[in-house]
Amino acid sequence: MVIGSDLIPQILLPGLKPNVGGSLIAQNSIFGWILSGPLTERVSTFSTQIVENPGDSLNDLLRRFWEQEEVPAESIPTDDDAFCEELYQRTTFRREDGRYVVKLPFKPSFPETIALGHSRPAAQQQYLSVERSIEKRAELQPYSKVLGEYITLNHMEPCSSHEIVRDGKYFSFYLRHHAVLKPDSKTTKVRVVFNASKLSHSGISLNDVLHTGPVLQNDLMLVILKSRLYRYVFNGDIEKMYRQIYVYDEDQDFQRILFRRSQQGPIEDFKLKTVTFGVNCAPYLAIRTLQKLAKDSQEGYPRSSEILTKETYVDDILSRINPRVFTTGLRYP
Repeated sequence: MVIGSDLIPQILLPGLKPNVGGSLIAQNSIFGWILSGPLTERVSTFSTQIVENPGDSLNDLLRRFWEQEEVPAESIPTDDDAFCEELYQRTTFRREDGRYVVKLPFKPSFPETIALGHSRPAAQQQYLSVERSIEKRAELQPYSKVLGEYITLNHMEPCSSHEIVRDGKYFSFYLRHHAVLKPDSKTTKVRVVFNASKLSHSGISLNDVLHTGPVLQNDLMLVILKSRLYRYVFNGDIEKMYRQIYVYDEDQDFQRILFRRSQQGPIEDFKLKTVTFGVNCAPYLAIRTLQKLAKDSQEGYPRSSEILTKETYVDDILSRINPRVFTTGLRYP
């Protein structure tokens, strides 16, 4: 703290100790003892600077303090949120095998005002770079196996290598993808990350032409605190939650990727058939479908419906166990 010399007489108190540590003089003050003089040993020092923010009045600080403790008010839906909800209710349906099919919430301005350009060349360049990284790093070898699982589970299928163009506007998009290592994961140590924010040749990305959708997930802190009320608790997660939900056939061409099944094989074109993490509306579509599943199952499985609605955070479940009857009875296809 730097103070003016005119204040020195006001802070000094009676008391003076010479030869402190052999070479220092200690002077008593209202802040404690002040040391001065030459040093014969190396010491570590630090300084603290305090700057007053003139924009934060005491009233503002107190108001913000109490606001931290308040339960957040429900957000008011925007016009975009209302559009997404209306589209979801009007277009979502359930197949005979129990899986839901949803439509991507494209903005009304697409493709008249905002349009996509070609994206395959940039995606191919990115994929070749990924392959070079896999060759150099042994820990990335499972990458191809993870993508191969998409084919095995029918979560993606081959498609044409020609981009869809009508009246000079593109109605397909290639997602660039890369590997992310998760060394601490007990299941999947290598994850594939799809990027829908990369720009096409027109300067517009897939995420630019899609609505994000409203935030629907429960408050994580409330889910955890509620579990503390129970004597017996269990936790679980919905396996491959996003990929349990399919998208409309005509929307799948906006989720194309490039992939080589084997080192000697050619690079092939595929389209992802399910909700894909990396597309901005994926969290909304997944959680909204989970809510719909809970509502559709409420009559037959009321307890399971309550768990999905109130005791689930995205794909993680934290709820109570009935020690006499441990069954939910609900099968998520």
